[in-house]
Amino acid sequence: MQYRCLIVDDERPALKLLTAYLEKIPHLELAAACENGLEAMGVLQREHVDILFLDIQMPDFTGLDLLRSLQRKPQVILTTAYRDYAVEGFALSATDYLVKPFSLERFLQGVNKAIEQIRLKQSNTDAVSPKATDITAADQPEDDHFFVRTNYKMEKIVFADIQYVESMREYVAIHTHEKRYVIHQTMTNMEKELPATMFMRIHRSYIVNTKLIKGVNGNQVMIADQQLPIGASYRQTFFDSLRTL
Repeated sequence: MQYRCLIVDDERPALKLLTAYLEKIPHLELAAACENGLEAMGVLQREHVDILFLDIQMPDFTGLDLLRSLQRKPQVILTTAYRDYAVEGFALSATDYLVKPFSLERFLQGVNKAIEQIRLKQSNTDAVSPKATDITAADQPEDDHFFVRTNYKMEKIVFADIQYVESMREYVAIHTHEKRYVIHQTMTNMEKELPATMFMRIHRSYIVNTKLIKGVNGNQVMIADQQLPIGASYRQTFFDSLRTL
């Protein structure tokens, strides 16, 4: 399978190096090479792109500006001379972050991660796509999991295994029966990803699995071996949702 790639960098030497790296890999195809974000936006609107190699520091319209503007993102590999933007890059769902100058080997690592993500999404799509039979939406099983990126690999987390989610500023900690996962994510996005029939936000810093609540002690929820606070602005909704006799 061929993967179409777009390179965006305002430095000609960087464009040439990335193009040379791409040409060494048979399954990568260069869709275009752009010197600014606005030109790249036009390409993305016209062309199918699987992998976007994106510089961050560019005049007028930065790489992060471009990334924020995209509703449907390809796999994005950030290429930059600055380490300071890693957290924001991953928060915007970048697949990898290459610090210049980087070797062909490091470039390949990023490419392999991007391809792994493309294949994973494709396999998930195939798994839930209806076959050539009369299958209604009601017959389709609901998603019961998601994948998180940890230490250069993807791990599956089943919703039923999540006890609670804890905010850690730019990160969140997902506490399961087995372990804790720390990922670049916001609590707002986590609320959207988790099924509302199973999870509830009880505090600006906590989302809990309501099916695992053992009890309520005053303004604290008992879950697993923890007692988590119920925030004042969430209290009424939480108590209204409880089935009490």
